[in-house]
Amino acid sequence: MVEKYSKTVKQKIKWWWDTRVIGFFRVRLGNLWKKNISHTTNTITFGRTAAEFSQPSPGGITVILTAYRRTEYLADQIKALRNQTMPPAEIWVWSNSSPDKLRDVSSLVDRVVVSNTNWLFWGRFALGSLVRTDYVAFFDDDILPQPRWFENCLTTIDHGYDGILGGSGVLLPIEGGYSSKNKVGWNGKHSTSTEQVDLVGHAWFMKKKHVQYMWREEPCSWDNGEDIHLSYMALKHGGIKTFVPPHPEGDQSLWSCRPDFGKIVGRKKVATFKTADHKQTRTDIVHKYHEDGWVIVEEAGGAQVKTFAGDLAKFNEKLKAGENFSLVRFGDGEMIVINGDSIDLSKKCNGEHKYTPNDAEDERHRKVLEESLLFKDQQYFVGLPCRCCVGDEHCDQLRRQSQQEDANLTWANIFVNSNYTTFLDCTMPLFQSRITNMICHTDANIQKLPFVIAKDFRVGGNAWVADYDRLLDEIKGYISANDIKNEVFIFCAGVLSNMLIYQLTKAYPDNTYIDVGSVFDAMMDLGKTRKYLKGSKKRLEKVCVW
Repeated sequence: MVEKYSKTVKQKIKWWWDTRVIGFFRVRLGNLWKKNISHTTNTITFGRTAAEFSQPSPGGITVILTAYRRTEYLADQIKALRNQTMPPAEIWVWSNSSPDKLRDVSSLVDRVVVSNTNWLFWGRFALGSLVRTDYVAFFDDDILPQPRWFENCLTTIDHGYDGILGGSGVLLPIEGGYSSKNKVGWNGKHSTSTEQVDLVGHAWFMKKKHVQYMWREEPCSWDNGEDIHLSYMALKHGGIKTFVPPHPEGDQSLWSCRPDFGKIVGRKKVATFKTADHKQTRTDIVHKYHEDGWVIVEEAGGAQVKTFAGDLAKFNEKLKAGENFSLVRFGDGEMIVINGDSIDLSKKCNGEHKYTPNDAEDERHRKVLEESLLFKDQQYFVGLPCRCCVGDEHCDQLRRQSQQEDANLTWANIFVNSNYTTFLDCTMPLFQSRITNMICHTDANIQKLPFVIAKDFRVGGNAWVADYDRLLDEIKGYISANDIKNEVFIFCAGVLSNMLIYQLTKAYPDNTYIDVGSVFDAMMDLGKTRKYLKGSKKRLEKVCVW
């Protein structure tokens, strides 16, 4: 039994004296004394109090500006931002400690954050994680965006270049560390197309979710190199590339900065708290990241590098333009069969394929499937598993095995993961503008699809063997008898899709043949057969890398 503790009379008196009497003088009267000396501290008073945060704004843009020593140009920047063809939802200012007099800009913008420390450029990027919009834009204080800059950025992302966008891009040399001699953007090459670069500065535009990559690792230097750090961290940890949207010579309304403003204001005062040349610091950062595995654009084979969203945009453009092409996709299930290994998925929903080595019928169909992998044609594209899904070694082995040119290779999961939303919003509506046919499971309810099917062909279980001969003859007969040209054939038939597309491309190349896999399963009452169809956030946010 625990003995009960009890204070003595002396202890009780001391406890009362310490907590009631002494405490009264320390807390209550002490607080009154502090109030009496409050006039000796400085008070920051804003001319305007920010509004309460509203609900998150889907698709909206929040701009974060920095006030340090060139605050006299803030009004021009803010006016240029308000006059965008797609204006921001809010404009914030991060005000660093400066030797200049602090200016109250609360009447000009939506929110102001004032710091008694000069956080350089890091403060604004930290603030970026707090925005309530889908997109966030950052600007140096010597940049004046032109009216269609945000429109340009959003269009660039819609066209498949979802990355770290910027107005002044740098293409690093293979040797020598950092150099800004090869630039793209307002103060460099004025390109009519989107250009991939190694890093961007002056103006940044990105989805808010990409800001997280700034903080995945400690920066090499807190004094400089935030642009290098952000682009490499995004590439390393997210497969997120860096791009400069078009800056056409003949249309400066799309530019990130009015060039005379950037050239004049940028020379007036030094933006950082140090005036020393940071080139060696930046070179050291580049060397460190190169040693860590950074493959710069020039090493990767030039600026035209594949992106997950970019390849989908490429196929969308072909559909929109009525350009015929064929797309087959090989996942692990197809590759197991091609490599002669046993597999049995027949008991899965909708009766997927089964392969038994040395079975005569299976072997005959396996050879056709292998031919569909190796077939080459300018309009024939082969989707393969990517390195982030199957690992570098297996990915490279599959690419060698396909014997396809890199230009004719794409992702096997081109329509899913982070591309699924774009497929629904951008690809699927294109089927409405084309005469579309479908090859799908016998239980599929095509009446629930949001586009019209001109002709449907049905398959059952283990279709790659059971339905191949019949269905090939049936489709060929339909195309031949009706002189079908420039129509779209959508395939939702598993392994059989590749075999049919291969044969039809050879025989009737004047149509478009696309294996879309499981994307319509839920719509056609076949069930949510994949994790992305079940709304898996991990799947739907996964950006596959090449």
